Amino acid sequence: MNTPTLGVHLIVKNEAELLPRCLESLAGADEIVVVDTGSTDDSVAIARTYGAKVLLREWADDFSEARNAGLSAAGTDWLLVIDADEILKTPLQKIIELLRETKAEAFTVDIENWFGSRPEERLNHRLVRLFRNRQEYRYSGKIHEGVDAAIISKQGVSAIQDSDIGVVHFGYLPEIMASKNKISRNEHLLRLALAQQPEDDFHSYNLAVTCCQKGNLEEAEQLLRQTVSRAPLQVSYRPAMIRDLCKIYLALGKMNEIDALLARELQRYGDYPDLHFIQGQSWESQGLPERAFQSYQQAATLCDSSTSSGKYVREQGMCTFRPLHRMGVLSQELGQFEEAARYFHRSLQHYSLYAPALLGIAAAFQRLAVPDNDIAALLVQLVPPEQAAARTAVITTLFAIGAYEAIAGLSQESFPLERDTLVSILSAWIIAGKVQEAENALKEHKTSLSGENVDQELLQQLWKLEAICHWEMGKRLLDVSEPFCKKIYDIDQLLSYKRAYPSKLTAEPGFAPLITTLIELSVKLQRYGLAASLAELSPAHTADLAAALYEEGRLKEAGELFIDLARDKRAEGKVLFYIGEMLFDKGHYSEAAGWFQQLLEEAPGNEAARIGLSLCYLQLARLGLEEVVESFKEDDPHSPLLEDIAAIRNSMAILNRTPWHTQWSYRQRQGGTTP
Repeated sequence: MNTPTLGVHLIVKNEAELLPRCLESLAGADEIVVVDTGSTDDSVAIARTYGAKVLLREWADDFSEARNAGLSAAGTDWLLVIDADEILKTPLQKIIELLRETKAEAFTVDIENWFGSRPEERLNHRLVRLFRNRQEYRYSGKIHEGVDAAIISKQGVSAIQDSDIGVVHFGYLPEIMASKNKISRNEHLLRLALAQQPEDDFHSYNLAVTCCQKGNLEEAEQLLRQTVSRAPLQVSYRPAMIRDLCKIYLALGKMNEIDALLARELQRYGDYPDLHFIQGQSWESQGLPERAFQSYQQAATLCDSSTSSGKYVREQGMCTFRPLHRMGVLSQELGQFEEAARYFHRSLQHYSLYAPALLGIAAAFQRLAVPDNDIAALLVQLVPPEQAAARTAVITTLFAIGAYEAIAGLSQESFPLERDTLVSILSAWIIAGKVQEAENALKEHKTSLSGENVDQELLQQLWKLEAICHWEMGKRLLDVSEPFCKKIYDIDQLLSYKRAYPSKLTAEPGFAPLITTLIELSVKLQRYGLAASLAELSPAHTADLAAALYEEGRLKEAGELFIDLARDKRAEGKVLFYIGEMLFDKGHYSEAAGWFQQLLEEAPGNEAARIGLSLCYLQLARLGLEEVVESFKEDDPHSPLLEDIAAIRNSMAILNRTPWHTQWSYRQRQGGTTP
């Protein structure tokens, strides 16, 4: 049997940065055909360096026209279509072996789209990218063009088979999307196409996706609702439309619409894990944890489903680490910490660097009174610190649960000071009392970070940490000329002489916000005396200190400052919210409502205050109805009054599912979040 020849086809325009990586993945192809549509960079020269046949074509706002120009120049038996922002994962020799044995006319390949650097930021779908070189097989569509319609019209659906061929697509990474202005280009072409064919469901669907990328969810919702209602059930992209419409409903808080849509569509696509997961999110947001758990459980049972593996557009982890993590969260909320730890562990078995599951398992064991050092040892076992990403994951998780002593006790050989862990490790050292060691390391790393490409944000964080170390040890700072450091030096002078800062510094841009930041950082580092000294530099910073103490769970100390601020009528902004929240937690709903209302008069768009105010009124209504029930000795479970109370409790449960309230870690709560 003769070995079939394979050619690779690309369209490029100004792809000099990405093209070499793409072409390197295609080494060994019998032919590479590149259609250049007007590059002004080195794309053409690069393509020719790799032995490509380059065709120069003027861009005509039509991807199919450019694709077909390349196909007309093809000289191989089979054609593989790829883009410059993609790489081929499957060795070409393996593809040749597949083609030698097949009677198929075409194959779908698995496209792994990257939206970020982490595995959970990926989405997979299938497209026809490999097909026989026949004159009748040509692309159609101005954008999101396809050749499958031509193949099916000539040979039928059975002529196209799925393959294990994999392609990685980087074009959706934010930096590439921004540099290429792809969203605007795609929108322009899709609106042109729809102007010519207003009833084209595929273009309408893709325009909805583009609207989502722009943040225009309302138009995306309208487009998808129309398209879902008229698109034939058999079109391959219909399940993806259902998924995307549900995600829009989720973002817009339209849970009833999700439930109604999925009640029908899950009967058709019961093996689609993404839909079960979204249904779980809907139930969870409505305060229905049992139903949510069942939906997540259903998603997790579809891991081994051979029917769903390549048939749907799918996000990574929708039948593995994502639902298992949510099942752990729900178990944790019910106080079932051992069960929660098991689900988090199962999630991590599928993806060991999944940050939410790492945090979940660490927090669950902390609630089970497992010592922090043992939790650290468990994390090291789950995520061996052989790679920088693993070390970062361990340190970030331990820092999040407040296991500072455990971080300080880690071997520096296994956990060296690195860019991504530097601030967390040094902060933990300061909290654990290793201030001198932290200061020495800060001096060393500030020097190593100097240079032309310095990370200014990181360098400023290190300056602030070093200043706190100096002040804690009673040292003075040296005068420096760099503007940011000069501000710290001015603060050092004020602290040394216990002076309030003069008007000339008050007017200096960024001076007061820097003191606010240093107060917040000092509280986080448990340097409460220093935080108080910084706050004394100006009465305006008392509110900063009170808010920082409250956010770190130091409610007794924060409460005393709140009283002073309220008495002097100096409470504003988030202090108003925190006073209302504190009163709400103590059951003083009328007083809390007044503080929430005051904040809403100042900031009408504050959603957390709006929810807090609503909950105050609901609690007052509940208490009033319960008094009436008690006075009438009402015990009929079907009485209107008891039904009203049940409805109020349900409304409160739903509102409390919204993250409106300040959240404290278990360790912060252990430190006394109740005044």
